[in-house]
Amino acid sequence: MYCGKGEDDNTYGKKTEQIVMKLLKPYLMKGHHVFMDNFYNDVELSQKLLELRTHTNGTLRKNRKTNPKGLTQIKLKKGDFFWCRKEQVYVSAWYDKRPIYVITTRHHPKLINVSNRFGKISQKPEEVSEYNKYMGGIDRKDQMVAYYSSPQKTIRWYKKVFFHLLDISVWNSFFVYKKYFKNDVKYEFLDYREDLIKQMINLESGCSGRNIIRTGSIYSSRRTAVRAPKKVLQQENLVSISKDHWPEDFPCSTDSKRNFKYLNCSLCTKKKKRKEIRYRCKGCREKTPLCPSCFEEWHAKYVKRGDR
Repeated sequence: MYCGKGEDDNTYGKKTEQIVMKLLKPYLMKGHHVFMDNFYNDVELSQKLLELRTHTNGTLRKNRKTNPKGLTQIKLKKGDFFWCRKEQVYVSAWYDKRPIYVITTRHHPKLINVSNRFGKISQKPEEVSEYNKYMGGIDRKDQMVAYYSSPQKTIRWYKKVFFHLLDISVWNSFFVYKKYFKNDVKYEFLDYREDLIKQMINLESGCSGRNIIRTGSIYSSRRTAVRAPKKVLQQENLVSISKDHWPEDFPCSTDSKRNFKYLNCSLCTKKKKRKEIRYRCKGCREKTPLCPSCFEEWHAKYVKRGDR
């Protein structure tokens, strides 16, 4: 998780390179094989890691400055496969449903036969097959969490972090459930989320959202706090205000540059508040200046007594 700008390590250049080197520091010089997505992968990074006896494999962004220009400028058609090499760093381009660029320091780029879940044989680059084997679950998790994401744009950052971790936990629990409770019934991630929510709020398994709306809240039978009624004026203090008592704009003199005249609201002044407004009561004798929020209260209190 990115926590803001910190002290830069001048040993390595770019931010992404610094992050990778910092995380891999305890595992370098041990012959490990690291799989990364296209946010981090780069030709220079792969070269540096290879010097530290660490192999890399992963997808590559087409617009990286260090990419071989001849490879990224080729117009690919479905099934096309090309590759380039810089020392022991291989960059390959393969067109499946869309162009895919892969970088590796472990495999020499070549096509191998693979079968899908229906038993159909097709050809795929070995580095792509290896990447899908070890990173396919991560990409699948990111895809499903993005489909049913809890965080909203308006909430604070720490709440986004919490809900994102919650979404990941839900997906991980679904993955474990599917692994150990296999059955022939089609049970998708969305079904699992809905059942989990129902259990957390003690809903019956067969209860649907439409039934909840129709029958009312499940908590309607619980004891609720009694809300205090809004402050209203007593009926006997209310008066029948004629049609002439309506707000109107204060007119300005002809030589004024303003379109309207501004005065202090009379009721706000009595409450020791200062509010400049451009409205007055059309029906009052003194043309009382009143703001819209004080209009009804003023007439209920003072018009009946004739104090206007």
